[in-house]
Amino acid sequence: MNYLANPFFPVGIKKPSKIKDLSEGTDILLKLLNLCPEYMPTDLFDQKALAKNLGLNAVLIKDERKRFNLGSFKATGAIYAIAKMAYSRLGSEEQVSLENLKNTLRGITFVTASAGNHGISMSVGAKLFGAKAIVFLSKNVPIAFADKLKAMGAIVKFKGNNYEESMLEAEGYARKNNYVLLSDSTWETCQSGIDVMEGYMIIGDELHKQLLLHNSSSITHVFLQAGVGGFAAAIALSLRKFLSKDSKIIIVEPAQAKTLFISLQNEKPSAAKGQVSIMGRLDCKEPSWSAFYSLSKTSNFFMHLEDDYVNKKINILSKFGISTSPSGGAGIAALIYAKENQLFGINKESSPLVFLTEGAV
Repeated sequence: MNYLANPFFPVGIKKPSKIKDLSEGTDILLKLLNLCPEYMPTDLFDQKALAKNLGLNAVLIKDERKRFNLGSFKATGAIYAIAKMAYSRLGSEEQVSLENLKNTLRGITFVTASAGNHGISMSVGAKLFGAKAIVFLSKNVPIAFADKLKAMGAIVKFKGNNYEESMLEAEGYARKNNYVLLSDSTWETCQSGIDVMEGYMIIGDELHKQLLLHNSSSITHVFLQAGVGGFAAAIALSLRKFLSKDSKIIIVEPAQAKTLFISLQNEKPSAAKGQVSIMGRLDCKEPSWSAFYSLSKTSNFFMHLEDDYVNKKINILSKFGISTSPSGGAGIAALIYAKENQLFGINKESSPLVFLTEGAV
């Protein structure tokens, strides 16, 4: 079976005391992101043609493909985390302005590993606040992506056969050189990903305001694609503040990287084994610890999909004017799978919410 009901919802699995909780506040988040050039809420739209084709009441799509003109939701994460560090170095709130912040982090070097868009966000954020960026990439990442990072001012290092090995290299390099490791994940010895996840919560804040226009009480299902789980955890936590208690949240992973699914089965963060997935930005074999424990409280189901199935459905989406990648449209593919197989109570009265997390690549 490729889906699993979460028996721990809504209490969750007890986490180790050293693992930080994800914050629910967005006041400082909005203040900091409003300082950044290009910040605007992304669109939420009702895809009527797709809803009709699937026999659903509505399909609402939150479109992250133009976020900060960087092409992905990831733009809100590392930029916010870096802005938060710059903000903490100011003497008072009255001094908060882009002019005052732009050189606050001069002399600081941020290091990360990236399977895609997190590296872009960190590079832009570092440059914006006067810092430097070093991004570790695995051998599976295309050269074109490395060139894109270099054009944004980052130093790029190819290390490791996959994301997890690259992150180990990045962690060791940061420690050796006294640099700041800014991961988009969390584990026992690294909690920097919490700030990155907090940055994603602006999406939930935007959705709250936008869904008021669409009657948020009508949202019956939410499909959230996940890599390490940071995006999914942040959005799920945000949505639980205002969605109906009957709304179901479903976490979607590649079958080749079902790390959150396995973690739920094992009741603790656990690694997955598998070949490289075409859902490259979701192809993470180890979960964010903070994200996993948060999702164990907020999500109803965990599911995984095969590459071939997702690829076929992504190609079909072009008929509806939707251009995305297998990673970016995995949540929509999961919705289609659920409707085809009558899962999670999906029926003609359902009004699901899905996310386009990146454009076609």
